[in-house]
Amino acid sequence: MTLISLIVVLMAERVATQTKYWQESFYTGIYQRFLTGKKIFSEDISSATFLAVVILPALILLVLLNSVESTLFRLILDTAILMVCIGCPKLREIYKCYLQAANRGDFQACSMYADQLGHSGDSPGSFGQELVWLNYQHYAAVIIWFAILGPAGAVLYVLARGITEAYKNEFQTELTIAQQIMAVLDWIPVRVTALGLLLMGHFSRAMPIWLKYLFDVGVHPKVILCKVANAAEEVENNKEDYTEEPCTLVRLAKRNVMFLVVLISVLSLSGWLR
Repeated sequence: MTLISLIVVLMAERVATQTKYWQESFYTGIYQRFLTGKKIFSEDISSATFLAVVILPALILLVLLNSVESTLFRLILDTAILMVCIGCPKLREIYKCYLQAANRGDFQACSMYADQLGHSGDSPGSFGQELVWLNYQHYAAVIIWFAILGPAGAVLYVLARGITEAYKNEFQTELTIAQQIMAVLDWIPVRVTALGLLLMGHFSRAMPIWLKYLFDVGVHPKVILCKVANAAEEVENNKEDYTEEPCTLVRLAKRNVMFLVVLISVLSLSGWLR
């Protein structure tokens, strides 16, 4: 069922327009406002409370889904939940605007759109690497957690990511427990994703970097992904072309999603996934 849900969602996500009710940000926002109203979501939130806020909804969902006996109904529920969790139409639209601005030579607008996607002038990596990271957060990591724990896994990752970002935006600071949770949730997915990038790109150049960070618990997941992506796809440095580098790395990220689908297919056929 994991493979069927994934294929259906990836096909639908590309051809259908997602209304706000099919976007995780809508439900994460409702949840955040509920927590704020109950004075749970605040700057001095404790580590235990933050952990409960992130994990409890996923646990409740896991219990509810395991009580569903109908295979067809469970497949529909799994597919619907994954459809909500995966992707980010807002970021995709901003990226399209960036490409349109670059094609008409409006480089000031390109900088504005890049900033909206999290890449400013003082960002350590390139804009293309930032897009690879966003693709990982909104596609690869969600897919991998869906494969590991089903819909509850996807909800767990999406909720942890959303609440962590909300806290940072609301209070202009980062919470230690939030960083630790994301480090744990990203540990396996980011290494699987990086493996896919090197298999889909320049294997011999990227493999040593992947092996270097394979068991390094101190390095940030984004650093691993960006370094492997940079080595896996060679892009010429053309300061006059604002589209070559990001488009090349986005294509690499898309190929990696297909790699994950193939991997899940193999695991499903071999009986490792249901």
